[in-house]
Amino acid sequence: MLSNARRSLINLYNMSFFSIAFLMLISMSYSQAQSTLSDGYINYSISVDSDEPAAAFLTMGSSLEIAFKGQKTKAVAKVAGGTNTVSLVADHQSESGLSLMDVLGEKKAVKLEKSKFEEAEKELTQIGENPMRLTDDTKTIAGYSCQKVLMKDKKSGANIVLYITSKIKPKGDPFAQLLIGEIKGFPLGIIVRKDGTTVKIMAEKVSARTPSDAAFSLTIPSDYQLTTLENLEKTAQKEIEKNR
Repeated sequence: MLSNARRSLINLYNMSFFSIAFLMLISMSYSQAQSTLSDGYINYSISVDSDEPAAAFLTMGSSLEIAFKGQKTKAVAKVAGGTNTVSLVADHQSESGLSLMDVLGEKKAVKLEKSKFEEAEKELTQIGENPMRLTDDTKTIAGYSCQKVLMKDKKSGANIVLYITSKIKPKGDPFAQLLIGEIKGFPLGIIVRKDGTTVKIMAEKVSARTPSDAAFSLTIPSDYQLTTLENLEKTAQKEIEKNR
């Protein structure tokens, strides 16, 4: 059961990372947004519909919180009832960041240097080249009227639905333009479907409460072990192969 849960959590992480990274990076693009959301929080629920029962079980009570303050953004994703946490702090101005992962009892930290931001820009350029269509369908999410956007990720084959609101407008940041081209808006809903698994990230609450400076600390806690993204990918791949 433990090996099945571990495999499901790894597979879930691989499936959800695109959605979370997508949301995180686009959020960074809106630090110059209208005053009502230049500083504040957005809380999202995360749900997964999967052929693997363990995956659905592990995502019960999962959530995502985005915090904004000036040029800084923080995302905290919690799965398995909050027992597993992945956080990402990004300073868009200095192009530096920190990711902390507390997953399956292991605490890892990854520093994000300028090169990682450059890689993200390239990824966003590719995403922005995906076929996408702004529809006439609307949906109210967290009190905001959102328009439905359909996207097909050519690299992974995933079908993606975005619900964006025009109430938050980017001002001159290239990331948003790379990502969604002429389609302007902030995502309050993301649905990713691939290989029998559907990940839904939907906003439940938008708050103008100003986060503290401490929330965006780039200091690694003493109980976290410093590693690299490359090492994490190798470890995840080994776990997947071991549990096949």
